[in-house]
Formats: sequence, structure tokens, C-alpha cells
Amino acid sequence: MNKFYFTFGFGQKHENCFTVIEAGDREKAREIMFEKFGDKWSMQYDDESWFRDGKSQQELYNLREIN
Repeated sequence: MNKFYFTFGFGQKHENCFTVIEAGDREKAREIMFEKFGDKWSMQYDDESWFRDGKSQQELYNLREIN
């Protein structure tokens, strides 16, 4: 299983938050995300794009994790 990180956009219910979905691939993670949150989210990241220069998007942008 791989970890995929999803953020929520400005003005959305979960603004300034992110959630982690574990799935076999990117497409399955998106499918699960749509089941949980509909189309009310913004961006999808994998480990490589979530962590930059030794810091996570959570640290860089002060995001709060939700389930």
C-alpha cells in the first residue's frame, strides 16, 4: 500500500487541512477520496511530492490532519 496526501482548497469545509489515503495506486486513492469527500478537495500528492527539502507540506503550510 502507498500513502497519498490530499489537501482542501480555500473556502472549502476543510480548508487548511489534509488527509492521508492508503491505496495500491494513485487512481484507487482518488476513488476513495471521492467516496469520502465528493469533489470538495483540492490537490493529491504522493510521498515524493508531499516531502520537499526535508519538510512536509504539513510543516510548510501549517496544515492540520483530518480523517
